[in-house]
Amino acid sequence: MSRFTALRSLIAGLGVAVVATACAPENLSSPQMPQSPASAAIVAPGGTPLASASLLGTVVQLSGTLVQTTTSTISSLLYPVVQRQQPLDHSITVTGVIGSSGGSISIAEAGLKVTFARGAVRVPTVITVTADAGSAVSYEFGPHGIQFSAPVTIQQDMSLTTLANNPGAASSIRGGYTADGLSDIIGGLWARVAELLDATTTTVVGPDGSVHLGTSSFIIKHFSGYILIGA
Repeated sequence: MSRFTALRSLIAGLGVAVVATACAPENLSSPQMPQSPASAAIVAPGGTPLASASLLGTVVQLSGTLVQTTTSTISSLLYPVVQRQQPLDHSITVTGVIGSSGGSISIAEAGLKVTFARGAVRVPTVITVTADAGSAVSYEFGPHGIQFSAPVTIQQDMSLTTLANNPGAASSIRGGYTADGLSDIIGGLWARVAELLDATTTTVVGPDGSVHLGTSSFIIKHFSGYILIGA
């Protein structure tokens, strides 16, 4: 076998290994979390290692010939979206004007409150907040793309969600930025997230003495679509 024929066989074999790794059952668990690139050894006929290889950015060396192959991520990361106890029959939109002194906008039916710190906007700005229809805790904010000069806090009343009686889930709750809004939500249960945002989740003791989730809040710097991610 010539050096180029052997090289072509090795690269083809590596491609099969990449596909097999991507499709392995353990890589299909949800939510899918980022993993470190797997390492492999390229072995020539006769069992002699030729070069070490990473499945993301592979370098193969054979008889002085250097070939680099690169693979790209073939699936998006998916995260579970927190669910409402009672789905919204229709989208709810509230509009208000926020000035340089700050303020807040709420949608009581959805358990949402958006608070703008002083200086978040420099001039009076028309703000639109929409709670999306359905069971997913997801929202659209406008105008899209607006940047804030001070913190804007999204706060969700967790008593209206299916995690209300699961205080152990508090540490796993995060905010999620969905660049394409509803298009990033799959079946109302899972979402592609462009950015994860740390959230603060409180707990409260109910009249029965049991511990429940209170509110979850996270800070954003610009407007687009946002969801709440949970366990």
